[in-house]
Amino acid sequence: MNKNKEEQPVALLFAGQGNPVIGMGADLWDLNQATKRIWDCASDISGMDIRRLCLKGPMNRLIQTTVQQVAVTAINVTLFTLCREKLHSFEIVGSCGHSVGEYSALYAAGAISLETLFQMIHFRANVMNDLSHSNKGHMLAVKGIDHQRLQNLITYSGMAIDISCDNSRHQQVVGGESDALGAFSRVLLDTGYESVKLGVSGAWHTRLMADGVPLMRDYLASVDIDCPQHAVLMNVTGKAEQDPECIKENLSLHLTHTVKWTDSMDQFLINEPPVLFVEISNKAYLGQMLNDFIGFSPDKIAHCKTLLSN
Repeated sequence: MNKNKEEQPVALLFAGQGNPVIGMGADLWDLNQATKRIWDCASDISGMDIRRLCLKGPMNRLIQTTVQQVAVTAINVTLFTLCREKLHSFEIVGSCGHSVGEYSALYAAGAISLETLFQMIHFRANVMNDLSHSNKGHMLAVKGIDHQRLQNLITYSGMAIDISCDNSRHQQVVGGESDALGAFSRVLLDTGYESVKLGVSGAWHTRLMADGVPLMRDYLASVDIDCPQHAVLMNVTGKAEQDPECIKENLSLHLTHTVKWTDSMDQFLINEPPVLFVEISNKAYLGQMLNDFIGFSPDKIAHCKTLLSN
């Protein structure tokens, strides 16, 4: 990394679930005592051998949210821990996590402990998994469309579809019951937009998760969350939040509300001086979405594994 980049403030971007692969994280879990502790904590709290599931699957198990959320979080915090020394001389001005990645962002900001992190993830994943069995659905990624255009199509169709993620001005994710999404995919095709089914086991961030909101509120009421040490831009609002009680409410509403990723990235992109985005993920994809934003250039993004190799 060159000197000019080292002078820039840094914004950390943490991945969510959606693209699991067999073998993910296999190069991370036994690098040192710190990484071993992370994966031990993930397995102990979840009651699953997360190492083995990541290494060998099977894929139909790995895509289950009870596994995938824990695995993604283990990878995120391992990569952050390994990069922390590289980032020591930088000014971290904020962090943001996509969907379940928001919990990793809170951990990176010192708002929650490692044990609390995995306890929260384990509870959340089980709530979402239970609801996905009683309210079956899935999610579709739609490229080449902005939030307002997509919302207009949903409103016009009259279908029970929700926008799960506003990822950029050219990429959205919708969720709902399978029959409704099947019909809506044809509406999209008729209007010139193609959709791709995501590798997740439920319709996250939609009305199908509504019964989980009070369960999350009740659970989080007794969870210790501190004020973040740097700004954490939250998915529900697209803005930074410092108050632990407001953070808890946002995490509860997270189950049903749109991930406002576009709003969050816009907040970072108006920062002066310009931020260097550091993506914390198994495989780079958040940086690719940034290409849709005005004022962004490829030299403003670095992947954590690139940092580690330098």
